Amino acid sequence: MTTIIYFGGGKGGSSKTTTAHLTCLGAILRNQPAAYVLTDPERKVRGDGRPYGVLDGRRPQDLAHILSASNSTLNGWLVIDGGGNRPAFDIEVSSEADLCLLPFRASEEDLDTVATDLQRLPKAIAWPTAWPTNPLAQRAAQFYIDGLTQAFPNRVLTTPIPFVNSTSELLAASLASPSTPVRQLARKVFDTVEDWFAQQKGNEK
Repeated sequence: MTTIIYFGGGKGGSSKTTTAHLTCLGAILRNQPAAYVLTDPERKVRGDGRPYGVLDGRRPQDLAHILSASNSTLNGWLVIDGGGNRPAFDIEVSSEADLCLLPFRASEEDLDTVATDLQRLPKAIAWPTAWPTNPLAQRAAQFYIDGLTQAFPNRVLTTPIPFVNSTSELLAASLASPSTPVRQLARKVFDTVEDWFAQQKGNEK
């Protein structure tokens, strides 16, 4: 079966789409098949030049077909981008996923929203994204990770995804040749996801 990852959450601009694309690119760079699923009806499908599949799940019936088809696939990763602010959609799709991730940035607004989402989605995991790279700003932002980890033990990925200027190319009309920083970050993002699954399997033994 395909491993399904869902990026959701009620806060717009939290890097759900960018992180979903990074995960797919990282999988490909680690020689594993992956596909990105767009679900936000307000966005356009951009699949040109990408080394991973891009599927249109904007209509409920199309998303249902994609999820059904994934059950007969023996390997690979299906990465669903929640997009938008749709709490009911988050609940429904996260129930179908093997992992629900809630990206959040270093701000009080993001922290409040992701805390609400963690209460609403009991199996979801929060993930700091587009994180500051300046050491002074990093120390200040660590407050958000520490506070959330204390409130929700074992439900926060404590390895932040750093902000990289060139990640904007992931959302371009075509992704012909990702820059070196983007490739490096994509590998790191995918490795973090894989490590989470490996840890869960270890805990089950």
